[in-house]
Amino acid sequence: MKKDENLVVFLKTIVRRIAGKNAEDIIDILYQKENVNEFKIAEKLKRNINEVRNILYKLSSFNIITSTRKKDKRKGWYTYFWTLDVENALETLLKFKEQEMKNLEQLVKSRQMKQFYFCEADNIEMSEETALHHNFLCPECNQLLQPANEEKKLKEINLRVDAAKKEYDMLKSKLEEIRPKPVIKEEKKKKPKKPKKKKKVKHQKAKKIKKKAKKKKNKARKVKAKKAKKKKKKHG
Repeated sequence: MKKDENLVVFLKTIVRRIAGKNAEDIIDILYQKENVNEFKIAEKLKRNINEVRNILYKLSSFNIITSTRKKDKRKGWYTYFWTLDVENALETLLKFKEQEMKNLEQLVKSRQMKQFYFCEADNIEMSEETALHHNFLCPECNQLLQPANEEKKLKEINLRVDAAKKEYDMLKSKLEEIRPKPVIKEEKKKKPKKPKKKKKVKHQKAKKIKKKAKKKKNKARKVKAKKAKKKKKKHG
């Protein structure tokens, strides 16, 4: 299966945020693989097993990776085998990104409502309340603090908000792409029920009366024929 470079970037981002930049190479080892031996991971990362386990446990606490273990019958210890859960990893990164956007939006509101001061020499910025506490002097170099250019700062923060929203949309789209599609069972077409035949009550009743009348007529004919026969015999 072809490597999805954009997906790998997202996966490395979440690993970096949880376990640090030195841990992101673990994605290259676990990507599109299952049940990777922890000692093989340590060997490929060129780090000792305890360091690697520390990274793995951090990622496992966020359900980004899952594990199974097997006991060595001869030595008696357990070895863990690790698998990357891509869907959970992206969902976790999505939550991080949502929080990041909220923080940036709150920062925009704060900059719009408050005045900030900064020291260019030491690259220190503080709110008006904190600056007042220091008598508007830099706590590092004791120089006079200058009012921050709020328009410039707001422009910078808004650019970060736009970038975060764009990344969030891309991330959400990628998550929908990798999620397994639900299997929709085709419903069997039900055969239309045949309308029940209405009982022909009137027709049956008429038929019965007709039959009865015919029977009566035949009986009368037989009686008549019998009488005629007797009469003929008498006069014979």
